[in-house]
Amino acid sequence: MNPQILSLEGVSQIYTSRGANGWRRVDVRAVDGVDLDIREGETLAIVGESGSGKSTLAKMLLMLNHPTMGQVTYRGSTLKTLGQEERSRYRRQVQAVFQDPASSLNPRMTVEETLGHVANRHNIVAKAEVRSFLAAQLAAVGLDPPEHYLGRYPHQLSGGQQQRIAIARAIMLKPKIIIADEPLSSLDVSVQSQILQLLSDLRRTTNVGFVIISHDLGAMQSIADRTAVMYKGRVVEIGEAIYRSPIHPYTRLLLDARLLPNPRGTRIRSPAPRSVAPAASLATEGGCRFLQRCPHAIEVCAAVDPQLRPMGVGATHVACHRAEELSAAPTPM
Repeated sequence: MNPQILSLEGVSQIYTSRGANGWRRVDVRAVDGVDLDIREGETLAIVGESGSGKSTLAKMLLMLNHPTMGQVTYRGSTLKTLGQEERSRYRRQVQAVFQDPASSLNPRMTVEETLGHVANRHNIVAKAEVRSFLAAQLAAVGLDPPEHYLGRYPHQLSGGQQQRIAIARAIMLKPKIIIADEPLSSLDVSVQSQILQLLSDLRRTTNVGFVIISHDLGAMQSIADRTAVMYKGRVVEIGEAIYRSPIHPYTRLLLDARLLPNPRGTRIRSPAPRSVAPAASLATEGGCRFLQRCPHAIEVCAAVDPQLRPMGVGATHVACHRAEELSAAPTPM
């Protein structure tokens, strides 16, 4: 097992806004008490529907947001205690690739100017060697021959080419981790597979780790070492085998919703009751946040919020009161 490099301990992000009447303050827990470790050289996927807290989590890892509670640590050092020089070093070690590559590139700068600014800003190579260095970076991300791309502006590139430029900009600093927030969502399906293959190749050649935020479980299954499933600010399941043996009802729901390659095949992986369990009507503050949608809810689910716990040595961690029962039940494909 690779050593832990980045971790979140009891991390919460609470936003305060005005209520519908305009005077009452409302607290929204975008991320709520998340414990998560990220290992060196691994690909960790964070999946869930919109509003589950995935992007907020990514912002905290990138130091764009500071957690309301809890702490983020990098190699044992808490991020909020880092000095200016250490923060600068951290930002080089933890890079970002954003959802919309076009919006992350300056439309008035050519590819050479965009990447050259990073190279000069961080003194990566001597000025006389910058152009050849940039050409090598473009070739590394599949833009070959690089001379065809150095003089182009972002609008002269396809979406896949723009994303490759964004990846080249991140990888040229030789980071330990790249946080990629929905890097495939704006791309065609054929281009998505190419970008996934590029990420796999870069990981193999440079040992860079990836944290990929996505709602596409099908794409993440092909690349992730571990997958964390988030729901309403909490990680409800995390592990290596959630695609083969999902346990949490929400994970099963997400997998049921995937589009299958065979359009004639059934999309339902496991049968579920048509109606939600009666225990959902007993919901109280502090109970399971998936209660209202869970067909397996029982009375304890309405009163106690389940915590992540391991299901066997080195196996999946699940936040569900009935995890043992659900893991024992067969999950037909």
